[in-house]
Amino acid sequence: MVTDVNRIKRRSRVLDFVVFVYDWSEFLKHKLRSQWQELDQDYIERPDVLALRSSLKMGYFDVYSMRVTRMTESIEGRLAEVRQRLEMLPESEEPPPTTLQLLGRSEQERDWQQFLVHFLRPDAAHGLGHAVLEHLLLALADRNELEYSFSRFDIGDIQIEQEVSTSAGIPDIVLWASEEWFICWELKIHASEGRDQTVGYVDVDSFDGIGLEKSEIPEDGQHYIYLAPEDASPPAADEFVQVSWEWIASELQTFLAESYDAYPARTTAQLKDFVDTIRSELTMTDYQENQHEMVELYVENYDVITNLEATFEEEWSTLEDTWGTRLAQTLDTATLVENPDVPDEYAAVELEMKNGEQREWTFRQGKSDWSWMFPREWWRKVDENRPVSDATKPNARIGFLHRLEWDRTEAVRDRTLVVYVRNAPSGYKDFYNGFADRFAGARDEIETAIDGTNFTVTDNKSNVLRGEYDIKSDGHEGFFEAYLAALASAMTEGVVSNPELVGSLDRLYKTTIEEDISL
Repeated sequence: MVTDVNRIKRRSRVLDFVVFVYDWSEFLKHKLRSQWQELDQDYIERPDVLALRSSLKMGYFDVYSMRVTRMTESIEGRLAEVRQRLEMLPESEEPPPTTLQLLGRSEQERDWQQFLVHFLRPDAAHGLGHAVLEHLLLALADRNELEYSFSRFDIGDIQIEQEVSTSAGIPDIVLWASEEWFICWELKIHASEGRDQTVGYVDVDSFDGIGLEKSEIPEDGQHYIYLAPEDASPPAADEFVQVSWEWIASELQTFLAESYDAYPARTTAQLKDFVDTIRSELTMTDYQENQHEMVELYVENYDVITNLEATFEEEWSTLEDTWGTRLAQTLDTATLVENPDVPDEYAAVELEMKNGEQREWTFRQGKSDWSWMFPREWWRKVDENRPVSDATKPNARIGFLHRLEWDRTEAVRDRTLVVYVRNAPSGYKDFYNGFADRFAGARDEIETAIDGTNFTVTDNKSNVLRGEYDIKSDGHEGFFEAYLAALASAMTEGVVSNPELVGSLDRLYKTTIEEDISL
């Protein structure tokens, strides 16, 4: 069976949701509990609901809880089966493409024919001489159904021609030794035999294109090969012996193994590439078998996976819009405040550091990716010397940052939150370059301030610091609460418990404004 791996769903799509099965159980209970509380009275008073409550002597929420428990247990059961089946698959990686696959020609019969004939021709520029031809003919002679006998004395007389014209069509290949024998080849990959195509080749009196009369060849020297995949339908003419491409690939591989390092490296690489093309197109590799199994798992569990995905996307969007407010509620020393200069969609936050200093910060929520956290003094419109909350140019902007969309894979798959201290490159180049230079010059000071935290100096002019924090679901209601807890840890290490780092960034920012901005 030929499998187009480019059309197969990727494994991570299934795995991402399997990993979350237990987190989702709790999350779905929470979600459905909220929906239950919004149900109208008509539903609550439905006869079937009342009967169930009465028979079980349960309250409204107990009926709901039982249904939610059954639902989540069903989801857990189905995804647990998915996980079990995935764990049974062997480890494998997608192999690199062969030359023909890279060119998009791996299913072209003509190209396979050209490769095969190239290696069979002793006078071709491959350095193999008669070696492949001799190996293959000896192997064919060992096949009883072909009734072919090969003598090494014939090797110098053997001729090979492609696309040989006859009165009944054009066979793909003819090999012959004058007045001794011939082998007429018809090659197929995906196409089936034309109407009585092989019958016509048997019935013709001669191969006109090479001037070979069949009457000049003994009957026991007339041979026909139908070269096709193992599962192909047999040829119409009984005289044609079916030989598989898979067998050809096996024999060529045997030749390579037996003649290791005896021929030019480029030639052996090309021959191996041809073998790999045959095998990858006609036989499933471990990787392709894994992909096939995962597609089946995906289809079988499509309803569960898509429901989980839709629910996750909904809650991810909610996180985009509310993370700043929720982070402020998570941090012990943070207080949400009103500030008319801060857009309503953002969170204005009074944040106290361990040294008692209080600063107003803006948590710029509501963005699908760039989610900034900065004190008002770190975002300024430089030509007007005033604090801003947007990126109107020219500006000077630094701050803490987490990127929801950019780093989503790390967060969801790897359970890792990435937080940066960023010097925005798009505001005003004099500030951007000046701050980056001063930050690099203050490296020792910065490294002392971040010692014992998860932050490291990056040597990057934009993301000058980078910190990774584990998103630990244990002890939290679910993934999103764990995400906010990890973000709170980053802000605690970088800001609340680290006035030294904030002070260094303050100084570098002010010095750059004073010395490098001239508008």
